[in-house]
Amino acid sequence: MRSLEALSTVALLGGCASSPIDFNSDAGTAIATGGAGGSFAGSGGIFAATGGTKAGATAGGAAQGGSATGGAATGGATTGAATGGAATGGATTGAATGGQPAGGGSAITGPCDIYAAASPATLCVGAYSTTRILRGAYSGALYQVRKGGNALGTGGTVQDIGVVAGTGFADGAAQDTFCGTSTCTISLLYDQSGRGNDLKVAPAGCYTGTASEPDYESNAKTKSVNISGHKVYALYMIPHDGYRNNTPSGMPTGSAAQGIYEVADGTRTGTAAGTACCWDFGNASTNNCNQGTMNALFFGTGYWGKGAGSGPWFLADLEGGVWAGGTGASNVQNPNLPSSNVPFAFGILKTNSSNYAIRVGNAQSGSLTTGYDGGLPKTLNHPGGIILGIGGDNSNSSQGTFFEGAITAGQPSDATDALVFANVQAAKYGQ
Repeated sequence: MRSLEALSTVALLGGCASSPIDFNSDAGTAIATGGAGGSFAGSGGIFAATGGTKAGATAGGAAQGGSATGGAATGGATTGAATGGAATGGATTGAATGGQPAGGGSAITGPCDIYAAASPATLCVGAYSTTRILRGAYSGALYQVRKGGNALGTGGTVQDIGVVAGTGFADGAAQDTFCGTSTCTISLLYDQSGRGNDLKVAPAGCYTGTASEPDYESNAKTKSVNISGHKVYALYMIPHDGYRNNTPSGMPTGSAAQGIYEVADGTRTGTAAGTACCWDFGNASTNNCNQGTMNALFFGTGYWGKGAGSGPWFLADLEGGVWAGGTGASNVQNPNLPSSNVPFAFGILKTNSSNYAIRVGNAQSGSLTTGYDGGLPKTLNHPGGIILGIGGDNSNSSQGTFFEGAITAGQPSDATDALVFANVQAAKYGQ
């Protein structure tokens, strides 16, 4: 999360520096191709990669053997296909329905169904969205809003926001009716995995400044988008907003394998894209302090690792630094990790005891790019808490816009990644 490489210039005291440290790639050392523990294969174009990865050669970032028809990619040895977002074949053979009933049926296939159907299965243990259903069997509300209360999470009246019947997409009109002209915040993000790992406003952490204070609930009305013709709302987070669960069930701990995917807004540039610590989603401490390592997906333009272009980038927050790839220090540049400066950016971080991979794409079109797939810079020892929008010690100086994401127990395959990516594209964000 914070960069330990800065200790010679800034005393970090368990948190991030209060002002950005410029670990510019011009002053550092670029990560070398062919380095220990894995190499960066490909060129650094936006959402385009050429060259080898751990799983084999790629072209344009699509998994070998995969195809893309109508803008929805499928990959690897998986046999299903997505054509213009309309699924064929069912989730077990690679269908991507994007949360909509397919072929006139009533079934909804979401990313968690794809993870569950993989062999071996990598089950969702935390799945959150303010926009759509992520697991077909889930029948509860997506999130809860608070009207007229305190942003610290007290008072007012609350209401659950579910989906429009038969669609799988959030009922934005229900939020509009309930909130009216009043102030409304998002008070709960319901876990769709079946584990009950709901997220609520985060308590005070161990670092200084606002991180030592309880966090705020995010304004529920700031950002609306269309998804398959439905008006829905995003989780639009500003500094001091944060969500957490310190007692979840089923989360990977220690060095156990894990996967994370996320869809976020990559057009909130500058400070809004997360130049400070730390707009994270993933696995962190269970005591609001630094505890072991982290295993979280960072999104922003921070002052640690960097990719190609000007950002923002999806990076790996493993505590004591935020990595764009490689096995060494975090304050280096990976030219093969593209910027994700698109309205609906898609990112993946997946790990096991010896390896991590960062994969990115555009949730509206195109294919996945593998920015890094190789050795770890440190031994993982993740504690098993869940955070969104903050660091492990509640560092809450960053911000971002969250649409959906999930955490899995186990490291998904590249082929499964491609199917989840296709499912997200088939949901038709921005349409």
